[in-house]
Amino acid sequence: MGWWGKNGRFRPWLIVFCVLLAAARPALAQNSRLTLDAYWDTITQIRDDLREAGEEGTAVRQTAVATLTAITEIELADGRSQPIDHTFLIRQLQDEEITTAQLVQLLTAYLSSRLTWPDPTLPELDQAALDEILSQPEFQYTVDEPNFLQQLWQDIRQAVEDFFLRLFPEGSGFSLPVGNLLAILAAILVALVLLYALRDLITGFSADAAMHAEDELGGQPLTADFALQRAQELSTGGDYRTAVRYLYLSALLLLEERGLLRYDRSLTNREYLRTVAHQPELAAILREVIDVFDRVWYGFQTLTASEYEAYAQRVATLRQQKEAR
Repeated sequence: MGWWGKNGRFRPWLIVFCVLLAAARPALAQNSRLTLDAYWDTITQIRDDLREAGEEGTAVRQTAVATLTAITEIELADGRSQPIDHTFLIRQLQDEEITTAQLVQLLTAYLSSRLTWPDPTLPELDQAALDEILSQPEFQYTVDEPNFLQQLWQDIRQAVEDFFLRLFPEGSGFSLPVGNLLAILAAILVALVLLYALRDLITGFSADAAMHAEDELGGQPLTADFALQRAQELSTGGDYRTAVRYLYLSALLLLEERGLLRYDRSLTNREYLRTVAHQPELAAILREVIDVFDRVWYGFQTLTASEYEAYAQRVATLRQQKEAR
């Protein structure tokens, strides 16, 4: 009896619904993608069916829900596919509190929006205007072919890029600035060359300090004792930089006087160290004296009074060591 009405008869609207649904299912299976015109025709048909059914349009509503659920894409006039979502319309059709008249009004408003859709059109190409633009001087150029050196550089660059791309392929999670790798390597090489040149410049010439000192004496020969005395005078006046220079010269002159090295203004600081390399203890003290001199005289590092006193002690240790031999 559950399938029958109160009077023992099958409800008429249920029969209509079953017939409509059975007829609609084959079409729905084929119409998940409709052309734009067919889509608007479908919306129009749903609206007209609801209008004709009036308030007894339950079966029409359910058929409309099935129809809209099946339509997932619309084929536009240019062949592109546009996904479409009917969730809102389906909820309205399933809501029993919304009357059929309200649904008709909603679908009519939806159909009216079609009139405001602009047709997708592309402007016509003005070939004459384009030709005139391309004839301007800024567009009249030819790509110069690379010369031999440029081509060689490009080949080397490409070989390096290919090498690193094989080591770290795209998507490996590790990346290197391959495009600028050679420029980076060149910059590093130039920096190393400059550092080496500055090292020779800064640490190379003890003769520079000696010539300045002798010029200050008017050409008078410089001795170890006089250089030490001059250093003490300058340090008393607070000129620690020049005092360090005289202390260093006094150390070199002292070593010459005691036969440990030959004082020559053409020798570099590192060459002086090599002359005493056979005496490790002496060489260690002389290296400390030279390092401080380089930083203060050539590197313009400032010294405090206590730091100067420590340097003077190292020079004094050098003198005492020779006397103890």
